[in-house]
Amino acid sequence: MAEKSVTQKLIDIVTGISTLMALIALFSMMILITLDVILNKTISRPIPGTIETTTYYFMVLCVFLSIPYIEKCQSHISADFIVIRFSKRTRYFYDILGKLFTIGFYSLLAYGAVIQAIKSTRRLETVMSNFTFYIWPARWGVAMGILFAIFVILMILLQLLKKYPDLKS
Repeated sequence: MAEKSVTQKLIDIVTGISTLMALIALFSMMILITLDVILNKTISRPIPGTIETTTYYFMVLCVFLSIPYIEKCQSHISADFIVIRFSKRTRYFYDILGKLFTIGFYSLLAYGAVIQAIKSTRRLETVMSNFTFYIWPARWGVAMGILFAIFVILMILLQLLKKYPDLKS
């Protein structure tokens, strides 16, 4: 079995961390909702803040911390029915171009997410609830997921660039 490159190890570490955090959020959401339903049906006492915690924390973390893994596995939506007919060299070019566009798009998202997270943190953003419910930490989860995804795509791009000399038309 071939030994993994440094870039592949970095990709594995970052996607492992983000995926683990997303799974913890998913598991926590499952437990919280299950307990809320059980308590509500048995003793008519739901857990306060279940909807807020699920909506503003767990769902956000599940979605945005899963993006790096999706990028690693190249499981995002793609329509390659035309590109598969091209030569290896042309497909290689389109792979690199696609990664560059993706990095550009995610960079714009990350910029907006970080700016929003900073603003939200400064004002200790809350939502209306029966109690004070801070949502500013969830804003950082969005930014973190997108920044992890950018890192993973950059590492994949480095791998692609190293692979170029091996291509034969």
